Amino acid sequence: MVILFKSFGNFTTGQTSYLALVSKKSRGTITLTDKEFSFKSEKDNILFQLRIHDIENFSLRNRLKLPTIELISIQGIVYTFYPHKKENSSLFSSKKSTEELFRQLTRFTYKEESPILFEIKGGFMADSSIGENSASETLKGIIFLNENYLFFKPFNEKTMYQIAILNILRIMKENTNLGPSVKIQTKQNKIYSYIALKKQLGLYVKDKSKTKKLFEIINQAKIYKISEQIRLEKEDKERIERVKSMMEVSNRLRLDMMRIALDMDEKTFTEKVFQWAKRFKFLIDGDYLIVNEDTVEDFLNDLSTGVGVLLRRGLKGNCQFCEKKIDSNAKICPYCGKEVSNS
Repeated sequence: MVILFKSFGNFTTGQTSYLALVSKKSRGTITLTDKEFSFKSEKDNILFQLRIHDIENFSLRNRLKLPTIELISIQGIVYTFYPHKKENSSLFSSKKSTEELFRQLTRFTYKEESPILFEIKGGFMADSSIGENSASETLKGIIFLNENYLFFKPFNEKTMYQIAILNILRIMKENTNLGPSVKIQTKQNKIYSYIALKKQLGLYVKDKSKTKKLFEIINQAKIYKISEQIRLEKEDKERIERVKSMMEVSNRLRLDMMRIALDMDEKTFTEKVFQWAKRFKFLIDGDYLIVNEDTVEDFLNDLSTGVGVLLRRGLKGNCQFCEKKIDSNAKICPYCGKEVSNS
């Protein structure tokens, strides 16, 4: 495991009071790795551990001018903690270290098994453009981008805003008296605005050069995802054509040749071939699949338009909201952004 953050700090579980949070009993060592968050108490030597994928959400909170992080696990348990400014003092939190811990939590909680391409502190507005009187409505947090999603994680809210790259219709630049912003229009005609920020004399101010960079890299990500989608769809068609050609000359197919033609891993293919046999009344005879001529056309149509459409990573199905083809194991549709059912 790679240690991303380590510091002396205070830590409590459940809904806590200020006195419980700053007590000596709550003092110990905070550690964040690429696999888990942990805290080891100094007085009782008790170790608390929470796996990264068990984190539901988190936010920054001020407790009587004490910057803290409040985290909720997927089990609904609340954890509150902060790094020390001074090693042996529980009464002073390091704002810089707390923000760094927040940043690392954000990166490894939401990276979605895909490298982060760009990251910057920034401002965000939903369903509105950034205008003259909108500064008070702008959320501050972290903007980051991977090859699949544009994310915004607010500092002070237990939520996450995300837009699938393939769901972006237009990427626009807008210049106002408050500075440049990047406006994203989705295929549902919703507008989201982003501004890169930097610290100057302890305050957040607009960062024009990073906002320009954000605009450029989102455009690059969109171009890449569209070209990737075209390539994958072409490969899907080629796989299906190979299987179709095999079935045109024989109704008795070697399972290993069919798996290679479909470019599927053994585990996925084994699971699917039994489902196909049952659904389309095929027979499995040792190393061979004997197809039913009455249902071959239905099978090929299923491969082309339904849950049988293939990708290198496995299978694709249809989103029940927008009907676009998506990975069968996807939790969120990359086109419409809605949570999908994998049943």
